[in-house]
Amino acid sequence: MNGRKSLAVRLALVTLLTTGSIFFISSGALYFMVRDIMLEHAEDQARELTHATANRIRSSLNEVAGSAQGLASALNSGQIRPDGLFPVLDDVTLQSDAVQGTAVTYEPYAADPDERYFGPFSYETPDGIERMNLGGDDFDYFTRDWYQIPALTRSGFWTEPFPSAADPDRLITTYSRPFFDPDDAEALRGIVTMDIELPALTERVDEVEIFDSGFAFLVSPRTRFITYPQRDWIMRESLFSLAETLDEPELRELGRHIQRTDEGFSRVPEVLLEEPARLYHVRLPEANWAVGVIIPERELFGDILRVMHWVLIIAALGFFILLGTITGISRGITRPLKGLASSAGEIARGNLDRPLPPIRTGDEVGQLAHSLDEMRLSLKDYINDLTATTAAKERMESELKIARNIQMSFLPKRLDLADLDVGIDLAARLIPAKEVGGDLYDFFPLREHNALFFAVGDVSDKGVPAALFMAVTKTLVKGIAEQDPRDPGEILARVNNELCLNNDNGMFVTYLCGVLDLGSGEVRLANAGHNPPLIRRADGTYDWLKLPPGLVLGAMEDMEYPVQTVQLGPGDALLLYTDGVTEAADGEQRLYDEDRLFQLYGEIASRPAREQVDAVLASVERFADGATQADDITVLALRYCPRDGECAE
Repeated sequence: MNGRKSLAVRLALVTLLTTGSIFFISSGALYFMVRDIMLEHAEDQARELTHATANRIRSSLNEVAGSAQGLASALNSGQIRPDGLFPVLDDVTLQSDAVQGTAVTYEPYAADPDERYFGPFSYETPDGIERMNLGGDDFDYFTRDWYQIPALTRSGFWTEPFPSAADPDRLITTYSRPFFDPDDAEALRGIVTMDIELPALTERVDEVEIFDSGFAFLVSPRTRFITYPQRDWIMRESLFSLAETLDEPELRELGRHIQRTDEGFSRVPEVLLEEPARLYHVRLPEANWAVGVIIPERELFGDILRVMHWVLIIAALGFFILLGTITGISRGITRPLKGLASSAGEIARGNLDRPLPPIRTGDEVGQLAHSLDEMRLSLKDYINDLTATTAAKERMESELKIARNIQMSFLPKRLDLADLDVGIDLAARLIPAKEVGGDLYDFFPLREHNALFFAVGDVSDKGVPAALFMAVTKTLVKGIAEQDPRDPGEILARVNNELCLNNDNGMFVTYLCGVLDLGSGEVRLANAGHNPPLIRRADGTYDWLKLPPGLVLGAMEDMEYPVQTVQLGPGDALLLYTDGVTEAADGEQRLYDEDRLFQLYGEIASRPAREQVDAVLASVERFADGATQADDITVLALRYCPRDGECAE
């Protein structure tokens, strides 16, 4: 397996991962949906419970405020005299279950011109009603909040809890109400106060139950705890003091939220209960207190967490069952595939005779096995055909190599003029575009006439047909030239007529030839549609050699080819070439062209003939820069050196 997982394992893993991802995504979405629903339900429940608790407290507060308002109205009307207050205060205290004590405190000297302080106070004790007179050097009630604030605001006021004047160990909250002079409604005469013991209020808050450990609490306008399960915090700590002590900014934000809003549902920092919780609070406008109900999140979301726990257990069991089922199905699918893989491996190693395992399932695997077997048989036939074709191609390539060697053997390698008293520097080279080509060059001495025949030609095609046409042309030219070499135009005319016979393929050849008189240096040239040669004089001047035009050989019978005579002096040179030089192209299809060849010849014409040929071929190769050669390339260079030393640079 080379460390790779089998198809069955991968199929099982992909299926399980996909199923698991869908399950967990859907379960997570379901969890958060149910969580939001439960949170909304808990908020509704906490709201109802908090409002119910607040209403019970407000009922007690309103009862006390109503009693104080009634007493203040009686004092405003002058129905009650200062010396008759105690019986009235006793009755008010006893008649109300919420009131623990009632007092009427007068402005200085308002009740008695001789008394600065006058504050009759009746309060309830386990033994009955007790009476006392508030005021004096040790108790200046004019400085108390419950006196100063309603005196200034001319309205009712609830104080924060404080120790009772009658019993400092008892915490009370007081409702204060101003009353005025019966004869002057704007003249403050005093303050009516009614006290409520904290236990009378906190018991109603402590009775609140929600879930198993949820509870209610009461805070003052400054968020000081009036009632809370942690008793040592009552009237000693507030949300702000705890925020400073515990360095918990979220607790401070919670306190501000309670102060600024009439009611709301918010998250409680973990530091308060050491676990996440939710809080719903309602403000009591009468006393500016706030009632809150706290629900721990572990109880709020406990049911859904238990459900999700069981869902995960059931899902795990389902995964194991699904794994077993998928593994069984995967193995049933992959078992025949393993046999096919083994057979395919043998086929890949070249064993096409191994039969495939029989698979009769009729499904896609069976179709695959049938197709693979057909492929094996087709591949076997193809390889047999390819082997035969390759052998034939190798034979053809071998034959083309032999043909190339034969063609190259047709071309002269060197000029043998040892028996003639003349110096000729001549070199030629042919580079075919294919194994065999259609270009040709030729040179041979005409000893009977003390002359040299030289020529360059280019057949209209390439490959084997062109090579054969080239061989025929070369043979005809040499045979006719050796009979009568005096007129190269006549030689071309006779060769042309021979090539036109039975030329059904319409092939033709461009041809340039010359006969050099080795004694006089006279050259007679004839051209059959070939590129003009270059000539260089011994004094260093060079130019194109303009020749009279002539039709290509093999195109039309009975054509005439004019002859032009050129006189070569010692050291003069000629360069003949085919269009494979000037039409050579680079990778961008730009041509080498005649101008480039002309410029190059000016640089190399004084060199030996072999160096000239090599320089031209090297320049063309550099220009092509690796581009495919499209045509045969042939170059022939000749320098006339009738005496020794006259061809030296």
